Amino acid sequence: MNRKKNVLRLQKLLYVLEIIMSILILIGIIISVPDLIKYMMAIVVSGRSYSYDLFQSFISHVLLMVIGLEFVAMLISHEEYQIIYIMTMVVARKMLVYGDDTMSLFIGVSAIAILFIVRKYFTVHKILANAGIAIFESSTSIYSVNEHLVRDIETGEKTIGDHVTKLFSEDHQTLKEGGVVEDSFYIYQIESLEGDTIGLIALEEKHKTF
Repeated sequence: MNRKKNVLRLQKLLYVLEIIMSILILIGIIISVPDLIKYMMAIVVSGRSYSYDLFQSFISHVLLMVIGLEFVAMLISHEEYQIIYIMTMVVARKMLVYGDDTMSLFIGVSAIAILFIVRKYFTVHKILANAGIAIFESSTSIYSVNEHLVRDIETGEKTIGDHVTKLFSEDHQTLKEGGVVEDSFYIYQIESLEGDTIGLIALEEKHKTF
């Protein structure tokens, strides 16, 4: 029992630290905004020989800020696809700012292609197009889930796990592996449980069956 309490305390502490880090990164990004204006003004008044270098520095600065924003989003959402976005932006920044030779560009393009392949075929919340089934982690936000669906899930809950848990409660069912519930458009099946918490959820349109 003490071990469980200690784990919960540690999780809360980690959550607080992540929030603090996110706030600090956002403050750093906001403080950096005036530098972008300075770059733009310098580009306008500079000659041809310096404008390219200034614009390159401007692009580098912008992409670094975007990477910071994506990192904050990853800390808050805890969704694995954010890592793919961050890595893609890092590679893109490397290519645009420092990719002066053909080999660097080739390596950069190859890296981005690999990242998109990983995102399409190896992330957990992928759509199994042939079967019409989607599989998500319970912590995936409703917003992210709806990005992969034709019809949006209409709910006030923040995550797919919360939505399914609510449906089970309204249907007076207990959470169990293989348990099935439905709403207006979709059928949900619990693929895995981690203790009393839902792990993976399979989602399918109502005109199909599991």
